[in-house]
Amino acid sequence: MHLFSIKHARTGLLAVCVVLALSAIAAGCGSSSSSSKVAAVGSGSGGSASGSESQSSGVAYAKAQVAKYTNLVTSFSPPGPALHGLKGKLAGKTVWYIPVFLQAPIFTADAQDIAQPLALAGASVHICDAGSNPSQASSCITEAVKSHAAAIVTDAMNDSFASSAYASAVAAKIPVVATDNDNSVGFPKSPLLTTVSIGTPQDARLAADWIIADSGGKADVLYAADNSNDGVIEAAATKDEFTKYCPLCKFTSVTFGDLTVQQLPTAISSAMVRDPNINYVDGGYDAPSGIFALQGAKTVTGRHFTYVTSTGQPPGLERVAAGTQAADPGLDTDAAMWNTADALFRILTGAKPIASYTPALRVFTKSNVPSNSSDAAAYASGQWYTNGGFKAMYRKLWGL
Repeated sequence: MHLFSIKHARTGLLAVCVVLALSAIAAGCGSSSSSSKVAAVGSGSGGSASGSESQSSGVAYAKAQVAKYTNLVTSFSPPGPALHGLKGKLAGKTVWYIPVFLQAPIFTADAQDIAQPLALAGASVHICDAGSNPSQASSCITEAVKSHAAAIVTDAMNDSFASSAYASAVAAKIPVVATDNDNSVGFPKSPLLTTVSIGTPQDARLAADWIIADSGGKADVLYAADNSNDGVIEAAATKDEFTKYCPLCKFTSVTFGDLTVQQLPTAISSAMVRDPNINYVDGGYDAPSGIFALQGAKTVTGRHFTYVTSTGQPPGLERVAAGTQAADPGLDTDAAMWNTADALFRILTGAKPIASYTPALRVFTKSNVPSNSSDAAAYASGQWYTNGGFKAMYRKLWGL
């Protein structure tokens, strides 16, 4: 998940977002926009289809996806074979958790959530905040190596963020799990290191699906695209979903840099003025881009638009509850951290790594938004997303 998916509640939200923007990791300034009529490619059958047929099948697909992910997740399947010999591997040892920016509530929640499965294995967690700074991230990993950490879990830090430090950890024979990573390029090729996706591209696709379904396949969409590593991946997933399933949609993207997110309102409003037919705005992440994109869209007088973001955290869900946002697909960080622990346990036991884990996704609208949408503890607990059944499944799988 991206660095800036936040926040606990309305109070102080804007101030936190500004802090995050100023301390962001991505390079680049200003913003740019591009638009296109997305091409009709059918519904995945491999054959060609007329525009109307493709539109109809695309809308049907989008509606099915939204329906599939509307309810609480209550069914879980083991991601792979049961593990053997895990007991004692981490007893009395310390695992270092290194998030890209601990002050963002998503990583505060992750720090709590990763501690639970590690405690089952007898390990304690030491947290070292990378502070959205590559030098600080490298220092954290280096300190973990010097402290003879039993393992290292990084969060939302690709290889280029701390390349030499990652290599030194692997050279020191310390197991490393780089979670919240959909780009494995550059990481050392070693059985001691694995990357884990928590499902953010799928989450972004669900936002596109909701728009396709709601518009009947005829949306004129403006999307706020972050130029960070994760942002590029999610923007590509969003556009691809429209390309595949909405041939009559128009897709315009406004690209911004994390360091210049405060310029996003102007970029959004300018794009809407250029295209008076834009009727859907996808602000990307709940915050801060979601906050700034909505701010910009609302300054265009006399315009009706439907607003969505993704990541399903308190800022977006509060807007859904208040009626200023229509939908907010999100994913459960609690389940994601148990998946991350499973990836680590497989390294420790020499088991074959899992190619991909199934994220716990849910699409929130006014009809199912939780009543405690501003409660950070409720968000961290995962209760908005699942019944927690994956925990018993994993305990059995791990023999703990």
